[in-house]
Amino acid sequence: MDNATINKNSALYKLLNQYPLGDNASECLTCGACNSRCTWFDGEGGPLPRQIIRMAALGLDELLVNSNMLWDCLVCNRCTEVCPMGITMDKVVRKARSLAISDGKIPEDIKTGIKNRLETGDVNGLTTEEFVETVEWVSEEFVDDVDDPKAEIPHDVKGTKLLYLPNPRELGINLLHLTAMAKLFYAIKETWTLSAHHTDVTNWGYFVGKDEITKKMALMVVEPAEALGVETLVLSECGHGYHVLKYLLEDIIGRKPKFEVLSMPELIVRYAQKGVLKFDPGVHPYKIAYHDPCNIARKSGGYDAPRELLAMVCDRVVELIPNREDGVCCGGGGGLLQDSHSTPKRMISGKPKADQMKATGLPNLATACLSCHKQLGELSKHYKLGIKVDTVASLASEALIL
Repeated sequence: MDNATINKNSALYKLLNQYPLGDNASECLTCGACNSRCTWFDGEGGPLPRQIIRMAALGLDELLVNSNMLWDCLVCNRCTEVCPMGITMDKVVRKARSLAISDGKIPEDIKTGIKNRLETGDVNGLTTEEFVETVEWVSEEFVDDVDDPKAEIPHDVKGTKLLYLPNPRELGINLLHLTAMAKLFYAIKETWTLSAHHTDVTNWGYFVGKDEITKKMALMVVEPAEALGVETLVLSECGHGYHVLKYLLEDIIGRKPKFEVLSMPELIVRYAQKGVLKFDPGVHPYKIAYHDPCNIARKSGGYDAPRELLAMVCDRVVELIPNREDGVCCGGGGGLLQDSHSTPKRMISGKPKADQMKATGLPNLATACLSCHKQLGELSKHYKLGIKVDTVASLASEALIL
C-alpha cells in the first residue's frame, strides 16, 4: 500500500462516492478518528476501520476482500459518529461485501440461511405446515397460561389491527418468548394475528450487502402484510430487523408500506400510556442495566421506548457507560452472530461489552434485540459475570397485570 494509486475502475470504487455523504470514501482524511472509536480495534484480530476505508478509496478490492476485515466488521457505525467527512462505515462495508469477489467469503451459515429464507420464507427452513403445527400447539398451551379457554394465538386472520412478525428463534428454540408476546397481545385486547407467509423478522440480505436480496426479503414481509389488510406491523425484538423494516424500508422497496411499523416495546409503551396495559414493578424489584442494540439505537434513533418500558416494569433503569449513540456493540453485529463458527471470535469482539456489564455491579441486564440477548448471555457465561440477561418485552410480559 505504500505506493498505491487510486484505481477508479475497480468494481468497489464505482459503487462508492455516489453521494455527498455516507459512501464518500474518497474524501477520507486518514485522521484515524474511526480507529479510536472501534471497540474491537485493540482486540486480537480485529478490523482496522481506517484501513478498510483507505483500501476502498484506493480501489484495492482484492486486498480488502482477502484481508477478511469485511466480515470482522460489526457494522455498528460507532466509528461513523466521529468521522469529520460523514463516511458511514456500514454503507462502505456492505457495498464491499456485495462484490462478486466477496461471495466466497460469505459464511456458509449465512448462505444457507438466505437460501432457506428465499425458498421457504424462514432462515431456519421452517415450512408453512411446520409453522401452523407449531403455532397451534403453542396456542393450546397458551390457554392454560392465561387461564382463559377462549384465548388463542391466531394465524392468517384477515383484517386484524395488528400483525406480529416473530424472530425465527421464537418458532424454534425460544417458544416461551412467543408465548410471552402472545400474553401481551391478549392484554392489549386488539385483534391480532400471525401469518404463515410472514414468519421471519430478519433480513440477511442486509448482512451480505445484496440490494436485490434485501428488497426481495423486505417484500416477503410487506406484501403478505398488505394482503391481510392489517393496520400495524409489530416487529419482534430484533436489531437489524428493526433497522431494515422501520428505518430503511421505504428506500428499499421504493414506496411507503400500507401499514404502520412498530417494535414490540414501542407497541407496549403506546398501550401502557393509554392505560390499557398495567404492570407490577414489584415482580422485578431490582435495578436493571440496559444495553442499546446498535441497529435500533445509534443507527435508527430508537433510544427511548425500551427505557420507558423498563422503567415501568423494574425498580430503576441504570445506564451503561457509555450509552445511546456512544454505546458499545454487543460484539455479535454485522452477521457475526449468525456464523456458528464465530463463537471464539465473538468472545474477543464482545470483551469491551463484557467489561461494561461487569462495571455496573448489577446482576440483571436487558436489551431489545434477541440477537444481542444471545450474545450478551454468552458473554456473561464466558467471562463468568453472573449476569442474567432478559429482553425488555419479556420482562414486561412477566410483570403484566391481567
